[in-house]
Parts: sequence; C-alpha cells; structure tokens
Amino acid sequence: MERALVDLMPRSQLISYICIWLAAFVLMAGSIIALEYDRLESHFDTFSQNIITKVEQQLREQQLALESFAHGLSSQSEYSYIQAQNIAQSLLQHSPDLYMFAVASRVESGQREEFEQQMSRSQSRGFRIQTPTSSTTDNSTQSLYPIVLLVPERPEARSLLGLDLASESSALSGRLSGIVAPSGMSKPILLGNGPGYLIYHAIDRQLDHQGHKMPGQFSRYALLAVSAETLFAPWMIDEPGLSLHLDNLTSADSPPVILFESQPQQEFALPIPSMSRNHQFAGTSSNLVLNIQYQPRWQALDLWQLTGLLVGLCLLMLQVGWVLRRVWRTRQYLFEQQQSLYNKAHFDHLTGLPNTNLLLDRLEQAIRSAQRTSSQVAVFFLDLDDFKQVNDAWGHDVGDQLLIQIAVRLRDSMRSEDTVARIHGDEFVILIPIFSGEHQLNKVRGKLETLFERPFKVGDIVLQQSGSFGLAIFPEDADDAEGLLGLADRQMYLRKQNRSEQCNAIKTA
Repeated sequence: MERALVDLMPRSQLISYICIWLAAFVLMAGSIIALEYDRLESHFDTFSQNIITKVEQQLREQQLALESFAHGLSSQSEYSYIQAQNIAQSLLQHSPDLYMFAVASRVESGQREEFEQQMSRSQSRGFRIQTPTSSTTDNSTQSLYPIVLLVPERPEARSLLGLDLASESSALSGRLSGIVAPSGMSKPILLGNGPGYLIYHAIDRQLDHQGHKMPGQFSRYALLAVSAETLFAPWMIDEPGLSLHLDNLTSADSPPVILFESQPQQEFALPIPSMSRNHQFAGTSSNLVLNIQYQPRWQALDLWQLTGLLVGLCLLMLQVGWVLRRVWRTRQYLFEQQQSLYNKAHFDHLTGLPNTNLLLDRLEQAIRSAQRTSSQVAVFFLDLDDFKQVNDAWGHDVGDQLLIQIAVRLRDSMRSEDTVARIHGDEFVILIPIFSGEHQLNKVRGKLETLFERPFKVGDIVLQQSGSFGLAIFPEDADDAEGLLGLADRQMYLRKQNRSEQCNAIKTA
C-alpha cells in the first residue's frame, strides 16, 4: 500500500512541524493583538484629546461669558441691579448651559449696617452679609465683598447671597481683599447638582485713594458659578470603559478635591493594561487637573480582525488534525502489520500456539535462567498416534479441527508460565521452565495421559485420539535447547515404538 511522505515522517519531524504551526499561530495572534492594542491606543489618544479640547472650549466659553458680563456692567454709566439682571439673562439665553451669574460689591467695614439696610429696602426680602465675627473683629479696616446678586436665583444656591468673599472662610479665601488679580477661580463649593466652583472677574478699577490705602481693590466683581458636571457631555460619560476624574488643586499642601468623577459601566473588560492621560488646564483654570483612564471593553474590538484570527486558528487546527489523523492511522496500520508479521513468525496460524521460533526463544531464556539459579527445565515432546489416518478418512478439515481441540485442551491443562507450542503437523512441545521436583513432572505426565481419555467431537464425528510423549530435563539430559528437543523427540519415538510392539504382540496372541 503506497503511503504519502507525511504519513511516514519521524516523530521528531512531526513534533517540529507542530511546534512551527504553534509558533505561527502565536506569532499571528500576537501580531493581531499588538495591532489591535495600537489601534485602541490611537482611539484613546484621539478620544481623550477630543474630551480635553471640548472641556477647554467649555472653560473658554464660560470665561468669555463672565468677561462679557463684567464688560457689560462696566460699560454702564451707573451700576444698576436691574441692568445687571438683564445682561445676565441675555447671556443665559445664548448659553443655557451656564449655571448662575453673581455680583460681589465692595463694602467698607464701617458701612456694613448701612449697606445691609439699603439692600433690604431695594429687595423684597431681607439681606445680611455672611461673614464670621472673628474675621470682622480682627480686621476692622478690611473691606467686605458680599454677593449682592444671583441670576438666576436658584433655590439650592440661595445661601450664596450675602456671602463675604473677602473673608478667609469663604470660597475665595479672602482673595478679593488687598492687592489681587482682576480674575481667578475659587475653592470647590457645593452646588445643587454636585460640586463646582466660582470664577471671578473685576468690573472696574475705580479706586478711592482717600479712603483706601491699598491700591488694586475693585468696586465690584462679576462671578460665574460653574457646575463641574456641565463640563462633560453625555458622549464622554457613556463611552464604555472610560472613567473621568476632575480634581481641583487648591494648594500644594492639601490633597486634591474631586469635582467630578465618572465610573465605567460594569461590563466585560479586556485583559490588557489600562490607558491613562493627565491634563492640567492653563489660565484661570490652572487649578483643574483632568485624569482620563480607559480600560477597553469587548465592544471596542475590531470584529473583522477577531474573525480572521478565529478562521486562521480553525484552518490551522484542521490542518494539524488532518496530519495527525493520517499519521496515527498509518502508524496504526504499520503496527498492525508488524503485529501480524510477528504473529506469523512466532505463532501457529491454525491453533494460535507458539511455533518453533518462539519456543526456541523461550527455551533458551529458561535455560539461561536455570543456569543462574541452578534449577531445572523440563521439555515434553508430544506426537499424535496415527493422525494421518484421520486426514485420510475424514479429510484435512476434520484433522485441523481435531488439532485445534487438542491445542485447547493442552493450553487449559498447563500453567500460565508454561509454554505449549505446535512445532510441526501433529507434534507439540510443552516447556516447563520451573518445576519443584519429580512429583510435578508426574503430574504433567498424568495430564498428558488423561488428555486423550475423553473422545473428540468434530461436528457429528466422534474421534478417539491418542498420543505419545517423551521427556528431557536440563541439565541432566542435555545442556542446550537443540539437545533437549532432540532427546525428548527420541524418548517420544521409543515410547511410541514400544507401544506399537505391545499392540502387535497383543494382536498376534
């Protein structure tokens, strides 16, 4: 049967091919994973840059809105709360995402009560400057900057009205007192929909040199309350695997305060390192630091690349399975052929008993073992009497069935360590590699004699068969295999001849 080269390749070559296949798959999978990770990194860089750009745009718009509010108030010949409300409402119509405008007016410390009464008369409800007593007592000459206007006046943020921003305990920590910058940002504050902060801008530089010794103080400040949540659009928060952290660095000594935090949805995350990016904003919002972390989810994978990887894996596994199956089937076929050749060379094809080759091999092994242990080996040579008459009378098929039944009886009557062999035609040899003494040999003799007492039945034919046997013992009778078999054969022949002479004498008498 002709076989392909792949069927008969050596095991080492087959293993090398499998290793090459596995290396190719690992290389292909690693390349796809590396490309996919680079694609995800590029996607994260683009997405994070879009977020930063969008937040910076929001911050600039808020700063521009605050400056527009401040310039609109400074352009008025005389400050009016009604005009301030109108300007703020106009800006809110153009930018509805803005949270709330406010105005802080400078009040000298000695004019506090008069200012509170004036504000109470101009408003439908009472007005009180909210500042700690200790701050007023310790700094009796310090000006106050209470918030006098909120547009719109949100219920959740109404507590800001009257808050003195010049006090150390306020959101601005007294930044409006003394020599200050015309614009800046406050500490984090709590608004109605979450954390936020205030940004401020000076309205004018009208200085009263007679009443104030400190230059740089402004009469009024325009303020804008910023809700940190409004800086982020829904598409930023809903991105799978993306988490945002907006921190306010109030000072180098204190830990950052979280203004906004979004957690990714609980979904299947890919087992790859997370990606992160930090960005600190410039200008007025220099205290804000945005941290973006991205742990990709399965939705972010390129399904076409995954499909290609799976298809390649399936094709590779099919090829490996096909080669292994062919190699296994060929090796199985060769093993069966070798087993068949071994059986033909060492076993009799009719009875299944060991033949001469296997008998000689086992006999030589038994002799070598007996030489080492100083023990004995017995060989019985059995030949059937007048077996040729059975073939002549009933045919070779009946003779073959008779030989098979005799072989079965011989095999069943001997021990497992003994060897029953058919060496030629109707000749059998029984090898006893180990025996304890003469009584065991007599027991074997008795088995051989009683083996032919029961008749044999082949189909409807009943046959009465007998046999003659001879015995040779190592090392008493011979010291090699050929000598033992030859002597046992002669002993068998002499016994058969004596039995024949006795039968003839009985017939003659």
